[in-house]
Amino acid sequence: MITRQLLRQSIKRNYSVKTERAIVLNQQQLQTFDLDLEGDFPVQEISVDSEPVVRGSEEASFGRKRIGCVELPRSLIQGVDQIIEHYPDKRLIRTDSLRLFDALRSTSGRQPQNEKEAVEPHKLTYGPRESVAYTASVMSGNYAAIYNVLKELKSRVSSFNPNSMLDFGTGPGTAIWAAKQLFDVEAYTAVDLSEDMLNVAEQLEKSVKMDKCQSIEFKRYLSYNPMAPKTDLVISAFTLGDITSEALQKSTVEQLWSQTGDILVLMDRGTPVGFQNIAKARQWILDEQDAHVIAPCSHDKPCPMLFSAESKPNQMWCHYSQRVQRPSFLMKTKHAKNNIEDIKYSYVILRKGKRPSPQSDMETQAYDWPRLIQPPLKKNKHVVLDTCSKEGEIQRMVIPKSQGKVPYRDARKAAWGDLFPHGSKNKVVTRLSKGVVEQD
Repeated sequence: MITRQLLRQSIKRNYSVKTERAIVLNQQQLQTFDLDLEGDFPVQEISVDSEPVVRGSEEASFGRKRIGCVELPRSLIQGVDQIIEHYPDKRLIRTDSLRLFDALRSTSGRQPQNEKEAVEPHKLTYGPRESVAYTASVMSGNYAAIYNVLKELKSRVSSFNPNSMLDFGTGPGTAIWAAKQLFDVEAYTAVDLSEDMLNVAEQLEKSVKMDKCQSIEFKRYLSYNPMAPKTDLVISAFTLGDITSEALQKSTVEQLWSQTGDILVLMDRGTPVGFQNIAKARQWILDEQDAHVIAPCSHDKPCPMLFSAESKPNQMWCHYSQRVQRPSFLMKTKHAKNNIEDIKYSYVILRKGKRPSPQSDMETQAYDWPRLIQPPLKKNKHVVLDTCSKEGEIQRMVIPKSQGKVPYRDARKAAWGDLFPHGSKNKVVTRLSKGVVEQD
């Protein structure tokens, strides 16, 4: 413990008129050491501002979409490890995974940079080998994307607590394992055409700890009974792209919507083709005039990235990114040295009923906030934001520093996919006009 004599010596040693120095003591310390500083040592009281420093707005925090790197649950990783451990020839897992990646790239709609990389568009049938390869290579990224979307749903609609869930095109049960982390669903229904995929999902169910009140019903076909109760949450993730024709896609989406009691989530790959699948499915449902979009759109009008006159969906399309931590089995399958990867996806969350009018709470106000469709451009004393607006247009906003500390900081901290709660001080520029759908 420091003594009064040592403190006095320290003050005299460190204080000099030529090199002005200060020693900060509170009132209690002054009384404890009984120091007389009114002579050679001037005393000045420092005022403390009790008001908190405002760093950013609550609205910007509420509209934030990024959640950081997603990690798969330990029980799910152990379940996949057990499946791989009992596989007769582990080398085939990587071989089949490469075939899967080639098939996915061939149907993405992107033009390969090298002609040698061009592959004839094709799709694979998921047999026993392909199902295991999918689980070991593709499932982790899809899980992270689904988890992001469901977490956003839970944040945006805090009153939504589904009791039942239907996962169409469940694969190894990816969406079910993600929903299990966020919602207390009592009854799950998993539908997939591939019997081998369902076998993998059933094996994982034994490894993933489920509550006693929770149950999963595995089915190969999507049956519809008009007398049966509707499902609170219906999900179809990364499945529409596997359906061969647009007519079958439309009938599938309509059937899913007919079984939806409250909310329908549609997801596909973040490629031009995947985006177009989601945008068309979104429009098919909105044409029924009994639905509204929760996310990502700030409007219920036709998507300007697909249906406007200036749109170029192969160059600019609505998609987002989520980072996932690669489990050890994924690193071994891909022969990867980096333990993270980013998954690109397109999605839409639709809900029954009319679009809510903005009220005093942030949940309803957020329906009208524009969403960043790409990363912001941070310039000198201003930020450029490309957003999807409530007018149904793609607009460019410029947030200058002169607009205010809070809006400017929110703009500097905004990220791809976030909702932005502020207007623009300057005039917005329309990059893509409103979409127009031709009526048959």
